[in-house]
Amino acid sequence: MVSSLGAGGAERSSAILSRMLVDSGYDVTIVSILDDIVYDYKGNLVNLELLTSSDKGLYKRWRKFVISRKLIRENKFDYVIDAAPRPWWFRQWFINTFVYQKTDTVFIVHSYNIGIYFPDNKFLGKLLYKNAYELIGVSKDAVSHFKKQYGLIKGHCIYNAFDKNRWEMLSKVRLDTPSYEYVLSYGRISEDSKNYSFLIRAYAKSRLPKKGIKLIIMGDGPDKMKIQNLVKELRIENYVVFKGFSDNPFPYVKQALYTTLTSNYEGFPMVLIESLAMGTPVVSIDCKSGPSEVIVTGENGILVLSNKEKAFTEALNKMIEDRAFYQKCKNGTISSVSKFKIENITSQWQAILPPKK
Repeated sequence: MVSSLGAGGAERSSAILSRMLVDSGYDVTIVSILDDIVYDYKGNLVNLELLTSSDKGLYKRWRKFVISRKLIRENKFDYVIDAAPRPWWFRQWFINTFVYQKTDTVFIVHSYNIGIYFPDNKFLGKLLYKNAYELIGVSKDAVSHFKKQYGLIKGHCIYNAFDKNRWEMLSKVRLDTPSYEYVLSYGRISEDSKNYSFLIRAYAKSRLPKKGIKLIIMGDGPDKMKIQNLVKELRIENYVVFKGFSDNPFPYVKQALYTTLTSNYEGFPMVLIESLAMGTPVVSIDCKSGPSEVIVTGENGILVLSNKEKAFTEALNKMIEDRAFYQKCKNGTISSVSKFKIENITSQWQAILPPKK
């Protein structure tokens, strides 16, 4: 069960999970609430938005419930994996009770911002997940956070996987990549979560523009205009290049000097894994959660421990000006993410989802 397979880290991870499970011999059906399918997937796709395209309002929502319930009843699935956001307690309780019913259900928590998946009320949170077959968090910090907040016993970390061979193939696709040197940031342009204004201010104060090293921002989102206006205000529009969302960022990632992440919160930022898998070092804020479980300063990039512009600016400069340091980080990129390879993560899902007789 997914909200979509459109733009976003959680959506990309769901698509990868579908391919991983099918390749492992599972019979997979993906139920997408929205008609937003970007990433490659495997399995049977049930697009609820298309199936209810002629319906409106509450009746449309009801039809989606009915179709999902009938699908689960008729197919007698061994497991349901719910990877969609769950911000509305009553709606999710209704789904758990009347749609999933007694099917063993695995709930995935993709973010440290657990308000996307849990109600504020701790009693209701425990009630919502009391019958869960398993709760999966995509980082150790995220798991310990929701277990502590809600007094839950269940909770298991399985990192998002990556397919090295597939990503290498995608990185070789011929795109109109720049001939100039650049650093890269990519993802949904939303200030609440991604904090692009912090990155823009730090970049403007760094020595990168003076050295002719540009900043490429790939992605779209509600705050794109706001960030573009900040770039103009700081008079660095000749150095910051905006490119829209791409379902294949890998040619840009591979060619970048390094990738940056300045999020206020994450779950397990695949941007870091994608970059390191391509041999590109990273500079990241130590937000909750994920970066500290991936980055070791001086070995594959720089983890900035405080959310301070000065410290981040210094990190941007160091990666450019200390060539020996940079090369050591670059040499350590690929080996640092080997534990996240799809073959290593597959066995963890197989342990969670054993065959049923």
